[in-house]
Amino acid sequence: MGYINAIHAQSSLKDPDFVQARTMGASGIQVAVSGKLALCSHSEKGHINLTVTGGEAPYTYKWNTLETTKDRTNLYAGTYTVEITDAKGAVHKENIIVQPPYPLILNPIEITSATCGSGADGSAKLSVKVGRGEPYKVTWSNGVVDQWEVDGLAPGTYSVKVADIYNCDVTVSFEVKSESEGISVQETTKDLSCSGIEDGVINLSVSGGQAPYIYSWSNGATTQNVDNLSAGNYTVIIKDQTGCSFTANYEVKSPEEMTLTESILSPSCDGNANGEIEVGVIGGKAPYTYQWSNGQNSKKATNLSSGNYSLLVSDASGCTIEKQFNLSNSSNLDLFITNSQPVSCEGGEDGLVELEVQGASGEYSIEWSDGVKGLSKREDLAPGTYSISVKDGSGCEINKSFEVKGSGNINARIESMLDVDCEEGSFTGVAWVSIEGGVEPYTIEWNNGNTNAREINYFKTGTLKVKVIDATGCSVITEAKVDYPNLNTQGSRLNFQYRKLEISNEPEVQVDEEIIFESEISEEFIAWEWHFGDGNKSSEKDPIHIFEKAGSFEVTLTAFDIYGCSSIEKNTVQVNVPEEMIVIPNAFTPNGDGLNDVFIPKMKAVSNFSMEVFNTWGERMFMTTSLESQGWDGTYKGQALPAGNYLYKITYTNAAGENQSRRGGITLIR
Repeated sequence: MGYINAIHAQSSLKDPDFVQARTMGASGIQVAVSGKLALCSHSEKGHINLTVTGGEAPYTYKWNTLETTKDRTNLYAGTYTVEITDAKGAVHKENIIVQPPYPLILNPIEITSATCGSGADGSAKLSVKVGRGEPYKVTWSNGVVDQWEVDGLAPGTYSVKVADIYNCDVTVSFEVKSESEGISVQETTKDLSCSGIEDGVINLSVSGGQAPYIYSWSNGATTQNVDNLSAGNYTVIIKDQTGCSFTANYEVKSPEEMTLTESILSPSCDGNANGEIEVGVIGGKAPYTYQWSNGQNSKKATNLSSGNYSLLVSDASGCTIEKQFNLSNSSNLDLFITNSQPVSCEGGEDGLVELEVQGASGEYSIEWSDGVKGLSKREDLAPGTYSISVKDGSGCEINKSFEVKGSGNINARIESMLDVDCEEGSFTGVAWVSIEGGVEPYTIEWNNGNTNAREINYFKTGTLKVKVIDATGCSVITEAKVDYPNLNTQGSRLNFQYRKLEISNEPEVQVDEEIIFESEISEEFIAWEWHFGDGNKSSEKDPIHIFEKAGSFEVTLTAFDIYGCSSIEKNTVQVNVPEEMIVIPNAFTPNGDGLNDVFIPKMKAVSNFSMEVFNTWGERMFMTTSLESQGWDGTYKGQALPAGNYLYKITYTNAAGENQSRRGGITLIR
């Protein structure tokens, strides 16, 4: 019996080999043993290969594991015994030890805790203490591979697996803890009461971490609790005073929206109350209540006539849905006028109407508003409005009205106007006839002998008559009175004169004086217009005008009569520049006695006036741009100034358009 201890070949970088060994037994059988070690303690990758000589072949094999093959594969580490028997019965027994591999041992994992309860800033570091078969493959449970150190770890339990080149592996679990208590949240969520109603609520109960907390919701809210929410998903980030945060997602749900199905039975005829509407409810929460606009309160409304109806459905949660319905009758009964002709001439009764009834159920009856029954065609109608009633076998009824026109009737109207020649002082009367109805062409006969002319001239006052006959022989006669006036302008009077409105010793018209223009206009003139030659005009009969500049102005008066003819009268007005008048006081006494209480100059025929008052230091005490103002009352900013001497500066533009200035002193006496 031989004994072999398998030894690892240190020079091999692949699967370790046995060193080949040879033994010889008393039987003369020689055995050479080779093979491979088991790669891992939990692996069955060991092999034993036998080479047998000596004795007498063939050989049989019996292993202590009951196998009968010469060679063995897929072996765990351990001791294996084999009996080899040759053809003569000689037996050789061999013990072979397959040694276990070197173990793969990891050093304790170096763990760094997370700073926050829910923070992801923990880390773990790994190293191999004992092992063989580099390089190693490292796989962390968070998905990181081929790294000996991982970070970004939140508190929790993790694992790491290390495998060598022979796929022998070791798996280790470890825990990352938190340096502080994490933020803990308990929520209470209230879903929408009804679909589409924004009354959802999320209430949070927060503990842990370090208060106070900061809230940031995905809908923009920054409060602990949120309400008036619509259906949907919401995210909140909660931060404590140490910067630790907690993120949570919540869903606010909506009940199923109520919808209605409908089944409608239309009324048989307009006016019949035998229609029905029945609804079905999908969604919501039973039981349901029904409220129809006609007072019924069941899911099926009956005895309905044509018209509009509304339904309000409420479910057990108080949610509602409203719908409108329109019922129209199911009858197709209809009445059409297929042919019509007007009465041929005035006073005739030969109007034609032909009817067609469609969609009637069974036999139907026709009744005309003039009492005639049963006829669908009439050829005896006078002009006017008629109504027809049709009733079918189901009792459905339709009524329609129509008009028989006297389209053969001729309407004629005489219109007239005067064509005035103002320069010649003459008129031409123009008359024409307007025709409606009848059938063209028309024959036209005027009482002055003109024929087939729609327009004629006349030259005297009187009555015009015209007869119009259409192509069917229908005729009409109409007349109208016309006037032909006498255009006589020989007695017309148009004149005017002007004068100053205020009595003055100065006879000449001066700038800025009010001038009245007095007209003499005869009665045939009904309108007039003045042009004053300075760009201004007036429609008054006797206007008042002010000339703002000096010069010679041609004033024109134009008068118009009822025919639009005009007459013109002209006059020239000479406007002179007045002599300016300036009076400036040299003292005043503002004592409130009503006499000489203010300082203001008196000036005439000036413009662009401005006055400033200064003290002897050059400080301005007062300013005005109006001669109509109250003047200076001896105060400055509401305070009375002391008696003494003051200075004034006055600027203005005189009537000749020249800019002037005056400077001087004024004494304030108190």
